[in-house]
Amino acid sequence: MFRRHILTCRPWLAIWLSLLLLSPAAISQTATLNTVSGNVLDPALASIKAAQVTLVRADGSPVAATVTDETGAFSFEKVAPGKYKLSVTIAGFRRFDRDISVGSKNLPALRIVLEIATQSESVNVSSGGATPQLSADVSDNQNANTFERDALDRVPVFDQDYIATISRFLDDNAAGTNGVSLVVDGVEANGPGVSPSGVQEVKVNQNPYSARFARPGRARLEITTKGGTPQFHGTVNFIFRDSVFDAQNAFAETKPDERRQFYEGSLTGPLGRNPRNTFLLTMDRDQNDVQAIVSVPIGPNNLPIQDNVPAPERHLFESFRAFHDFANGDQVWVGYFFESQTSENQGVGGLILREAGYTQIGREHEVNISYRHIFSPKWVNQLRFLIGHNDNPITSNNATPQMIVEGFFTSGGAQADFNRTESHFDGTDFLTYTNGKHVLTFGVDVPDLSRRGFDNHTNLQGTYTFGTLADFNAATKRPATFLQQQGPGHVIFWERTAAGFFEDNIRLKPNLSISLGVRYYFQNYFHNDPNNFAPRVSLAFAPSKKSKTVFRTGAGVFFDRTGPRPIADLLLFNGVNVQRFLLSGNPLPFPVTSADLTGVPISTVTLDPAAHIPYTVQYSAGVERQVTSKSTASVTYIGSRGIDLFRSRDVNAPLPPDYLARPDATEGQVRQIESRGYQKSNSVEFGLRGKPTKFFSGQVQYTLSKTYNNTSGINYLPANSNFPALDWARSDNDRRHKFDLLGAFQVSESISLGTALQAYSGRPVNVITGLDSNGDGVTNDRPNGGLAPRNSFHGPGFLGLDLNAERDFNFSKDKKAGPRLTVALNAFNVLNHVNYSNVINVTGSPTMIINPRFGDPSSANPGRRVQLNLTYKF
Repeated sequence: MFRRHILTCRPWLAIWLSLLLLSPAAISQTATLNTVSGNVLDPALASIKAAQVTLVRADGSPVAATVTDETGAFSFEKVAPGKYKLSVTIAGFRRFDRDISVGSKNLPALRIVLEIATQSESVNVSSGGATPQLSADVSDNQNANTFERDALDRVPVFDQDYIATISRFLDDNAAGTNGVSLVVDGVEANGPGVSPSGVQEVKVNQNPYSARFARPGRARLEITTKGGTPQFHGTVNFIFRDSVFDAQNAFAETKPDERRQFYEGSLTGPLGRNPRNTFLLTMDRDQNDVQAIVSVPIGPNNLPIQDNVPAPERHLFESFRAFHDFANGDQVWVGYFFESQTSENQGVGGLILREAGYTQIGREHEVNISYRHIFSPKWVNQLRFLIGHNDNPITSNNATPQMIVEGFFTSGGAQADFNRTESHFDGTDFLTYTNGKHVLTFGVDVPDLSRRGFDNHTNLQGTYTFGTLADFNAATKRPATFLQQQGPGHVIFWERTAAGFFEDNIRLKPNLSISLGVRYYFQNYFHNDPNNFAPRVSLAFAPSKKSKTVFRTGAGVFFDRTGPRPIADLLLFNGVNVQRFLLSGNPLPFPVTSADLTGVPISTVTLDPAAHIPYTVQYSAGVERQVTSKSTASVTYIGSRGIDLFRSRDVNAPLPPDYLARPDATEGQVRQIESRGYQKSNSVEFGLRGKPTKFFSGQVQYTLSKTYNNTSGINYLPANSNFPALDWARSDNDRRHKFDLLGAFQVSESISLGTALQAYSGRPVNVITGLDSNGDGVTNDRPNGGLAPRNSFHGPGFLGLDLNAERDFNFSKDKKAGPRLTVALNAFNVLNHVNYSNVINVTGSPTMIINPRFGDPSSANPGRRVQLNLTYKF
């Protein structure tokens, strides 16, 4: 099997080897030793004493390190000609980095003005070397995953989607009801606000217990975007992919005809004649002609269905930002972006037929404003906010009733017609005070202040669910459940979430720091829960100033929030805006007519009067070690407990033992949103980051974890609402083993080989009967009268190897800053390993397995795909 994979990959390995043979000859230089010197000043132009100044070569190897004297001066003697990076760090100020070129003559003395830090900056404990370096600062944990612009350019990234690539280092079990928290330039946002080349840096798990943020580090992805520059610089990207070079999907009878063309770029430079005015322009245009693979062994006519369904996507993004830098160090910028996307035949694939798809359209406008004001070298204020509007209509392919045959296929209409509009404000304003050992940060954060509109026209024609194929094929069909909705389905409401925070980062000693913080939460619709204080603490300790080992520990409380969809459900399914009719029984009439719904009680959604905002307590302890001068290793234990988590429960479910009638016959299903769930998680992370060898730089992470809970989220209904405790089992996202590698081999000065490796054990699969034996209208009953454990079946694992071979062609002697064309060839899932994505989990019987397809996979991730990248930078 392995030999077959190697033979399959041989053409692409040959292409990569041919690129490697293009390496240019080394250019020798005559060494003349010179001096690099300068002065380090604060924004008030006062000298900064004891700032650490380091000089490293372009390849990252160390040259020298020193500290500034009483006048802020520094000097490096006898520096050979070449390309270097100069770095300046000191607590309370932002890190300064500059690329310099040393020639045959001494450089003029450099004048370096440091900016006040908005967070505590790291201070090296070990001497010399390039980043990453161990630090006894609480915000500089080495089990974080940080990718700067150059690193992002060297690793394989599918379709320039950096968010998806870096998200592999997140923890799905740590995400809240709203999913992963995306923080862009310090503000929670729906997207990065710039096209891919406008992204400067992406971080995961940086300072995991900071009171600045709502979610813990492994549930938070931070993006820093590029600023303006006084000189013109730009990037133009072109991506091309065609299925003729790809492997065939394991479930496709014929290879689908797919093609993608992606045009993207950014431009930055001066805005007018004033060098303090700059701009950043980004845009992309995407034509993605992909196809969904339908593979149904037994279809509606007892015949197999193999169908490659075109699912084209069109995307347009444009953004513009204008910056102004004041003489005193203040900065203001204003930006705007527009985004439009259309996706057809969504929801199709696997067991879902073409006819059951839908079209989704998204349009968004957003204005961003940022203002940094420096009151003094000790006081700085940062204000950032955004105002936006978006609308997202969804339209079904056809208006016929939906037919779901559990474990076999879904046909008919999607019944997904829906429209969501949103006008929102997100923002933060915080003040930082630096004094001696303390860096205090306090302010307010508004993650969401929005006016939202929902038009719910789903299930107007109804959805039939069949427990077995025999029930569907019977002369008179025998559905297990039927759901239909009526009414205007329109609601408008305001969602208000806000927080206040305070944090003190204290440098007790050069080798010991502690952070103490607290965050307060508020969300409307939870008026009876005012005491949402979330304390946070973290500590970093090195045994000595020059120690190569740092110990870290921390703990914190993190509150959740509902997001807009559950609030919309409460307002829509109140028995007036949407009348929801749910029938359950055996057999039901087919088709169901309006007469059959006469007298059927309406199903509603309610909020538990005792509901409050759930929270998670996370705690960790770890040790970090400087392995080489340019790499660190870490081992971290992380535990968490989810307290009073969101779930739903039918509080009017039929009672045991016969389950024949609901307690209140005038009500249908009453889905009550509660905060009574619980989760327990323990994990150990092993990490290596930096440049452990001369040729490789990147990040490696292995996680051994175990997570149990009794809820899968705010919309989750237990198999038996009368006995929700029976749902305690492995989390839906519980992966026992998770290995990730993302990095690049620098083969020569102009050739690199990027690689990404993912090796995960499988998630659990919940085994269900496909029937509604307890009469609650939901076909999620488990075997053996519901006593079978939830998530008892072990799902398929995942193995993926991606490669990126690229060569730089420089058009000037200044290879670092001059014009450059990069030609890259990417291959994703290069081994063409079949990764199954879904498993049929329906037994077809309450007591035994009668479904012949039980346990079979129903779909798979794509096979090997090849992507050409052309990037021009100037």
